[in-house]
Amino acid sequence: MSNLDNWDGAYKSDDYYRQIISNTRDAAVTESRFLTRTYVNLTGAVLLFAALEALIFAIFGAEPILRAMVSGGRAVGFGMLGLCILGPMGVNAIISNAKTRFGYYVALVAYVVLYTVLFIPILSIASSFCGTAIIWQAVGLTAALFVALSAAVIMTRANFTFLRAGLAFGGIAALILIVASLLFGFELGAWFSIAMILLACGYILFETSVILNASDLDENSDVVAALTLFGSVMTLFFYILRLLLAFNRR
Repeated sequence: MSNLDNWDGAYKSDDYYRQIISNTRDAAVTESRFLTRTYVNLTGAVLLFAALEALIFAIFGAEPILRAMVSGGRAVGFGMLGLCILGPMGVNAIISNAKTRFGYYVALVAYVVLYTVLFIPILSIASSFCGTAIIWQAVGLTAALFVALSAAVIMTRANFTFLRAGLAFGGIAALILIVASLLFGFELGAWFSIAMILLACGYILFETSVILNASDLDENSDVVAALTLFGSVMTLFFYILRLLLAFNRR
């Protein structure tokens, strides 16, 4: 082989590695853009939730809402349970039929509205008996936990998809306990809230890991990812607030 042949082979090798570096850089840029858009959408969803709740309580007031719920009895609890089950089905139907990015945002807004309704009872209880300070405590703890869990996955690149089966089992067990408590009138105490907080943390680890390792991304994947994370963040917030209320009553 001549020196020219050696030079030509080296040139091709360098070009090959430059292409690999370029592809890796493009993939990193794509992932960074996807994550940025996901968390921007998630932040927007949380802010919309807060604005809707503030508007509802400014118009109707916490105590009148609480009195209406008390007068509704168990029917309110079963109504909320029905929304928990049927609401996400409706949102999934919107996503399945979405043709444009606007359609995916409609699904995200619908999900925010669903959680806005689901949170009315616990927020009215918290505001009436403990004031808004306890709500802000729950917000701070939720934000701190979410940031810590997300950072742990993003920085370590750890794969938490192995949690899938355990999370599914935990979710089914929680649903059975909630239905049983409504049917038989027993209270799910602080330990249930702690278990649900752990379950929500597990979902955040799992979903963040899935988002990081997703390979079939399209232009609307960031909206779907934000919608998925929003549900877990709201569940975490709900049970942190519930646990704080339980401690406050003691």
